[in-house]
Amino acid sequence: MTPLEPFGHAATDPAAGAMHVRQELARELHDRVAQTLTAMLVEMENFKALDFGRELVISEVSSYQAATREVLSNLREILYGLRGEEDLGGEFVARAGRLVERFEERTGIRASLSVSAGWPARLARQAAVNLYRLLEEALTNVRMHSGASVVEVWFGVTEGDLAVLLVRDDGIGALQAIGERTGLGMLGMRERALLLGGELRIEPVRPHGTSLTAAIPKERLL
Repeated sequence: MTPLEPFGHAATDPAAGAMHVRQELARELHDRVAQTLTAMLVEMENFKALDFGRELVISEVSSYQAATREVLSNLREILYGLRGEEDLGGEFVARAGRLVERFEERTGIRASLSVSAGWPARLARQAAVNLYRLLEEALTNVRMHSGASVVEVWFGVTEGDLAVLLVRDDGIGALQAIGERTGLGMLGMRERALLLGGELRIEPVRPHGTSLTAAIPKERLL
């Protein structure tokens, strides 16, 4: 195994293989580093415009420290992945659960995770990484664009043996907030679903909210 294999299978054409690795790295760095740093910059800009007392200043700085630690942790995990040391497959649901818990703690948005009985107990390494990053990006969109108060995450398997990741919120609608712009985040989520042989749908929910669904053949996760 070469150090870069965790980010995808090697291509026969060296140039194509190098491009694939760059695309994988771009997705990882955007989903796990750039998004958090962007959110921190927005929060700090808002912080500058407000008149805080000492206790609120300490609380806000503590929040920035926590976000910085998260970025450093994500960078370390990317480096571990490059060295072939990361495998989320055996604890995917547990790791996703902790991600949802951290999201609720940081945002104040009520968040829940439910898993159907048919969901695989263990996922293939790359399937687990791609689904986890997809969920991270979906929650980031809820945080930054939706104005939601509740978000629900569901892992399940349909009768057609499709594995489904569903993220539903009660906000103003991420599509409406983002408008027609398709950023790296949206592109990255669609690419991750396609890499697993599936598709991504983002739809409005009545009376308000957004539903993001990634539907993937179950065998592609194993």
